[in-house]
Amino acid sequence: MFEAVKQKIEAEIITLVSQNQHLITDFVGQKASGLVNDDAAMTNFASKLYAMLPLMLRSVVSQDTFTSFVLDNRQRLIAAITAATQAPNERKP
Repeated sequence: MFEAVKQKIEAEIITLVSQNQHLITDFVGQKASGLVNDDAAMTNFASKLYAMLPLMLRSVVSQDTFTSFVLDNRQRLIAAITAATQAPNERKP
């Protein structure tokens, strides 16, 4: 059950990132590898993403819970976000 919720949240994050690339350029590509181990930067990233979540999701998931999710799943999220924001010709097969 929780895995399905995690997957839905991750999918929502990827959608938000794709739609708002200009707001989170510091968290993708080469910069992401340096930021992924920086708790303060990841917390800031989670805060930006949380503010963009649909109201319905924010009413169910607290900001602290969301931030914990982002911190706990940072490697997977950064990899997915980086892949989602690459130009089609830059993506690995």
